[in-house]
Amino acid sequence: MSGCRKGIMMAVISRQLGERIADKKRRLDSLRPLRADTLHYLHDELRVVLTYHSNAIEGNTLDLKETRLVLEEGLTVGGHTLREHTETTNHASAFDYLEQLVRGVWPLDANSILDLHRLVMAGLIPLPGALREVAVYISGVSWTPPHPSEVPGLLDRWIKWVAGESQDYHPIEWAGIAHAQFEAIHPFVDGNGRVGRLLMNMMLMQEGYPPAILLRQWRSEYIAALQLAQLAGKYRPIVNLVGRAVEQGLDLYLNAIDTAQAAFIPLPELAAEFGYDVNYLGKLARSGSIAATKRAGRWYTRRQDIVDYKARVETETRGHHRGK
Repeated sequence: MSGCRKGIMMAVISRQLGERIADKKRRLDSLRPLRADTLHYLHDELRVVLTYHSNAIEGNTLDLKETRLVLEEGLTVGGHTLREHTETTNHASAFDYLEQLVRGVWPLDANSILDLHRLVMAGLIPLPGALREVAVYISGVSWTPPHPSEVPGLLDRWIKWVAGESQDYHPIEWAGIAHAQFEAIHPFVDGNGRVGRLLMNMMLMQEGYPPAILLRQWRSEYIAALQLAQLAGKYRPIVNLVGRAVEQGLDLYLNAIDTAQAAFIPLPELAAEFGYDVNYLGKLARSGSIAATKRAGRWYTRRQDIVDYKARVETETRGHHRGK
């Protein structure tokens, strides 16, 4: 999906980072639409990676391999609490729901926020999916979230800003500022960080970006950046951190595409994909016109080899016509 936000990359993001993101985004867009098998792989991988890093930022001790075992194999990992396992499966379910919201182009509203919280915190707190009605204090942070009576109004204003009063911002700047403001409202008793990061990714994905992968190794920097935004109104650190996280997501997408291009695939599959007769591709393979390998009587080649062959033929055809 490509969003409608037209803001330019402002000085908030460092020039080098902004240029890298723009280059990688252009490359990704040039490769769309992505193959179904690549999209399936990306969904499964992001489901694990985002769950691991987001939960680890909040103190969950399951490592990446253990998170993968819980989500992909349904295993219980020894040495970890039931709560940590529940946090893991909950976040993955919330990510699945998030993708439904993005595909359906649903607006970001109070109901979707409460639904995400309900999924993230199911079985972990008494009232998942409900705004807080008590004061909360954050350990180690020199900042106090607003009084619970202010939360509904603040959240409503935040939704309106996200939906319509921020169109001049670049998507990454928009998502970073919105994330910091959401965390400042701190609308829930618990789960604000995980829900906030999911909402940030919903915003980015609706604008045609991959999800931002905020690494657990950045936790201290991330918390400090949020505090600077909340206490001093300085958004440059959090926006740049979100930019780096977006770059992580872009790299994941591009690496997945490169891997798919490099894989050897049976000729019949590629013939169907590219609209060639399979016997014609077999002739090309036998003559060496495309790089191919024979395994157990079947010819295999790489998707990129077919792309390169088509490009050569088109170039030669254009040259032939010009020669006439």
